[in-house]
Amino acid sequence: MNNLIVLGSGTALPDAERENSGYVWQSEAGLVLLDCGGSPYRRMLKYGLDPRQLRAIFISHNHPDHLMGLPSLLLHLWLAQHNGELLVFGNQRTIATAEAVIQAADLGIHAIVPSFQTVADAGGTIELPFDLGASFTSAPTYHSRPTLALRIDQPGKRSLVYGADSGPCEALVGLSQGAHTLIHECTVSTPFETHSTPEQAATAAQNAGVQRLILTHYSPINTAPEAEVLARVAKIFQGEVLIAHDGAVFALSEA
Repeated sequence: MNNLIVLGSGTALPDAERENSGYVWQSEAGLVLLDCGGSPYRRMLKYGLDPRQLRAIFISHNHPDHLMGLPSLLLHLWLAQHNGELLVFGNQRTIATAEAVIQAADLGIHAIVPSFQTVADAGGTIELPFDLGASFTSAPTYHSRPTLALRIDQPGKRSLVYGADSGPCEALVGLSQGAHTLIHECTVSTPFETHSTPEQAATAAQNAGVQRLILTHYSPINTAPEAEVLARVAKIFQGEVLIAHDGAVFALSEA
């Protein structure tokens, strides 16, 4: 079993259909949460996942829509009697914010206590303290504060890149070279320095040579209607393109 499950595909302003950012990489070794906006525990349950199988949480940057679900998640996991190891990893500024919001929540003993691992702002290979049967590599994106993208490679499976929030970025394209699936934001309809348009997401995917592009951090109001977005992307990117919806499941096992 190797899937990507979308918990939240919306922008910083969620709507009735799309929650703040959250994705789960599901493997035989457990679950890895990619960003922690909104209410991740409930959404994992809603989409058929067991939150007690969560092993690690990657937080791309410290904007609230990517991080502020963490204190409640730690409380919920304590109530659910999660008794395994849990790692939270991200860049220095992100980890500092994560630790601060947990402290501010004043949860006391009513939360599991994760371990924290700081990842270099410049990116590179990430050595986790336990084996999840995959390799993890990060790279910086072009955003309004230090942000990391994450690549997951698993032998015999489809490689995955989570691009987080970013405007056009050579480092993100480099990280994505030859990957199967790229999750790329699609926040704006016209160029905005630290976010991407459909054309910019398509260009990144095409230049990286990925096979599948999943557009996320999307709003039909702020970006464009789905049919228009897909048409704009198809003019540039030659592979499969999909727009993420909350609850969507994308297979990463080889066909």
